[in-house]
Amino acid sequence: MTCKRRRWTCRQLGLLCLGVFVGVGLYGVFEFLFGSPLPPKVTFYVGNVTAMYPPQGTGERAGVGVMQVGSIEPNCGLVEVCPNHHFPVHVYSGKTNDDQPRVCISGKYVIEKDVNSGGRGLNLVVVDPKQMKAIIAKRFDTYAGDSSQLEAFLSQEVLEGDILVAVTFDEASRNLSPAAKNLFAKLGSSQIQNLQFRGQWFMVTQKGLQGFSPFEELEASKGGLWSPIDKKFCAPRQLQGQSIKPDPPVDQNPDRLRFCATHPHITDFCSVSHRELPLRPAILTNHQIVGSAMFTTPIMVIAGNRGHTSLSDLTLTLQTVLGQPGVQNKYVVVVYDPRHIPDVLTLSRLFNFSSKAIVPQNFNDTLQYHEVMQLVFETAHVAFPNSPYITIVEAGLLLAPDFLAYTASLLPLLHDPTILGISAWNPNGYLNVSTRPDLVYRVEDFPGMAFTLRMETYLKELRTKMKQCCNRRGWGGWFKAGRWNREIIIPDISRVLHRPVGPELEPATPLIHALFQRLRATNLEMNTPILNGESLAAQRYEAHLSSILNSSSLTLTPAHDEVLRCADEKDTQHLHLNLTTDRQAVVVLPYKESDMDGWSGMKLLSQCFGLFHHQDSPPKGLHKGLLRFSMKGSEVILLSNHSPSLPHHQVCHYCPHPALRNTTTTTATATATAISTTTTATTTMGTSAAAFT
Repeated sequence: MTCKRRRWTCRQLGLLCLGVFVGVGLYGVFEFLFGSPLPPKVTFYVGNVTAMYPPQGTGERAGVGVMQVGSIEPNCGLVEVCPNHHFPVHVYSGKTNDDQPRVCISGKYVIEKDVNSGGRGLNLVVVDPKQMKAIIAKRFDTYAGDSSQLEAFLSQEVLEGDILVAVTFDEASRNLSPAAKNLFAKLGSSQIQNLQFRGQWFMVTQKGLQGFSPFEELEASKGGLWSPIDKKFCAPRQLQGQSIKPDPPVDQNPDRLRFCATHPHITDFCSVSHRELPLRPAILTNHQIVGSAMFTTPIMVIAGNRGHTSLSDLTLTLQTVLGQPGVQNKYVVVVYDPRHIPDVLTLSRLFNFSSKAIVPQNFNDTLQYHEVMQLVFETAHVAFPNSPYITIVEAGLLLAPDFLAYTASLLPLLHDPTILGISAWNPNGYLNVSTRPDLVYRVEDFPGMAFTLRMETYLKELRTKMKQCCNRRGWGGWFKAGRWNREIIIPDISRVLHRPVGPELEPATPLIHALFQRLRATNLEMNTPILNGESLAAQRYEAHLSSILNSSSLTLTPAHDEVLRCADEKDTQHLHLNLTTDRQAVVVLPYKESDMDGWSGMKLLSQCFGLFHHQDSPPKGLHKGLLRFSMKGSEVILLSNHSPSLPHHQVCHYCPHPALRNTTTTTATATATAISTTTTATTTMGTSAAAFT
């Protein structure tokens, strides 16, 4: 009995356990299918950032609209993981206007190229402090437009407690209003009111912050170039304001302060915001020209001789020289006449440049232009005897940001015996006919202004003939008798600007007026590659021209009255020329001069298109009977019968009429020629290329 009872008990216990097991299993299945999930027990991280996911707490801040996310960078590139309640930040303002800004928040770049329209002006990111992630990213172009939308954004879309990350790019100060600056000041900025042209600024702050932001930096422009900001740090979700304005990095220049105390008339250089800034050379970032002989070529800067005016002009010139990426101070020499402009020595020392005073043997004599130039060449040869080249910058010039880079990229062409020198100035470089910074030409006349020559050209050819060669400014005519079929390289868009002409700068001759009393184009970009540099040597250029002419997409064949109206009114619509910036073309206008050696037809066309024209001067920029320039990004070629390329292109379309030539300079009908009508049809536009804007 005992044994049977035990078996029964064991069986009942087994059935009970089985029932409990089945019941628990069925309950688990029910909860799995129909019950709510348990809260997570583990904190998850996105990449290697410190912002927790899913969001902790309540009150999640939602962004407005869709925000793009660009590159993913664990911890925004920081080596150490940020502590609790902090998130990683990376702000980068760019080294040039092509080096786009970047803003990383918690491992994600929300401002960069093609992400949330990052670019010129002010780039702003709003961060939710609870989630420590970006929720809004916007850009406001305060260079091209006003700051009204920026003001509305700061007032209405940035809410109490929001963290705001702001960084400038390229140029943001131009249209940044006082009202916008005041809004940033209320948000904790201590430096936004000091933002100047091409200065770079960033700030991380929090709306409602009491005091000044602990994360702010302002970098002033150096020589017109950008001073990049590149900062990586951990920001707290709750910022603490500073009751005392943070001290900015100390920038002092006591020598400049002393100079400005005695020269207050040099307004920009000695302004309150600039007079304490150090003067440092720009850093070379274009790796393609590293090691170029251009950076060890002496740069001889000629000072003017008109007292305070010349000193102010020279200061601007030296600032643009110092702003050339890769420039070395020891290769810059300022040549001056201490009788007319005595403070050049002090000014040159501020820039850490050398200087050379030149005076005639008889102190009361006046130095002729060819004597000044001879002393410039001799000074360079003595100071730099091993330099194969020399660069000369005449008085009253401002160098474009890529002046040295432009010359460095073309310097190997001086090994070509058919090339005499490289000029940075285009005498035809007026606004509407100078639109291609990537093009350079071979021309027969020497434009001067700012140029580079082989030193042996002076030593072997000019040294004993300076008076015959060079007794006038370059644009007035050098090498008229000693060019020997060699040519000069010039850019389509000039890399140097001659300051506006006034009575105190130049005598107001008709030639000066024709050259300088119209607006000119000057390249302002830092890195502009030259498109056709390799085609400029010897026979390659002729082959290059033939290729361009054979591929021309538009041939102009105007009637004589159309050209005359065009020259009178300076309106190319009379030629049925309708170019647009969104479609590049090659336009050719072939014609025939009536005189074997004259240029009356080319002068008429130059007046029509708005190129240089003067009754007593031949057209400028000629190469074997043709003249090249650009309009709205398209190439234009005026092709005379003096050019060997004309017979290979097509027959001439119009001829000057001697009876209508040279009676007065006030109307086009009296300056040149009639142009015969033709029946040649105008060809249609060819395949378009990328537009230049």
